[in-house]
Amino acid sequence: MEKTRRIQTLKENHLFARSYRKGRCFSGKYVAIYVLKNGRDKDLVKVGITVSKNRGNAVKRNRTKRIIREAYRVFHPFIKEGHIIVIVARQPCVDAHLSVVVSELEVLLSKAALL
Repeated sequence: MEKTRRIQTLKENHLFARSYRKGRCFSGKYVAIYVLKNGRDKDLVKVGITVSKNRGNAVKRNRTKRIIREAYRVFHPFIKEGHIIVIVARQPCVDAHLSVVVSELEVLLSKAALL
């Protein structure tokens, strides 16, 4: 089940809001994920990454997003299709190493039954 396609990202605010409102939440020390079934595109997985402004300046927020994106890239070929996933960075994630975020994301994705 090897996917070679690019990671589809969430860009619309209403999809983020719907994921927060109606999606299931799984949280850990470094990240929290919101999972929602995608009603329209049943063969796509859309991923959104958010880092709040109170997590630091733009440099820290962008570094955190890059780390989370790279951690997700490991699991992208194995994710079940037809879901919207929003990954929210928590405060300890700003100073965390990639391997720690990868291991926690694996636990959360398996709890959500997406792997």
